[in-house]
Amino acid sequence: MEKEIEEYLKNQNCRGCYNRCQLSNPMCGRSRVFIKDAIEKFNAKKEQ
Repeated sequence: MEKEIEEYLKNQNCRGCYNRCQLSNPMCGRSRVFIKDAIEKFNAKKEQ
């Protein structure tokens, strides 16, 4: 499952600054909130 989450995060971009990094490889600490949200959405999709 860890691999699936990593693949999902590769397709998601951080909105914390102008860099718009992939959530799988963030460049700043602001991404933590967006990573948490993305993982929650991923888990919600898996439960359906």
